[in-house]
Amino acid sequence: MDVRMLLTLIFGSVIFIFLIVAYFLYRRDQKIKNYSTEKTKGEVVQYSWQSSRSPVVEYIVDGIAYKKALYYSYVSHFSTLFSSPKVSAKDNLLDTKLLLRGNAMVSLNTLMHDNFPLGTEMMVYYNPKQPKLAYVERYAPNYLWRIFLGISGLFSVILLVIWLVF
Repeated sequence: MDVRMLLTLIFGSVIFIFLIVAYFLYRRDQKIKNYSTEKTKGEVVQYSWQSSRSPVVEYIVDGIAYKKALYYSYVSHFSTLFSSPKVSAKDNLLDTKLLLRGNAMVSLNTLMHDNFPLGTEMMVYYNPKQPKLAYVERYAPNYLWRIFLGISGLFSVILLVIWLVF
């Protein structure tokens, strides 16, 4: 087997895998967005470990307790050594993008604790057939599937170059 065929098999497999992953991430995101038609009140019970330290809301559907964190599509921290030790959000904390200014390492936890203290009621929208598929307060799209799609496109271009050059 020559090198071009071997590279075609490798890059073709990578492209195929990334396209499959992108498809399933897209379908999951659409399922959450389109089928979360029921709503219930939930209560903030903890804070997530993610970079946003967003509140985790516990909600009950048919006697079963579920937990879902307030999700942000994008989180950006802008801080310098001279930044204020207090973190502030550039926009509303319920926006789908979280833009933070200040010393994020020092006071990010207090920003969420101050705005969403334990016990705060928040609305949860869930899929009645699969209550675990839900979102808190507002839908924020997940862009991860676009990243996988872009990577598969990049590998497609590389594969095309291999076929045209070699």
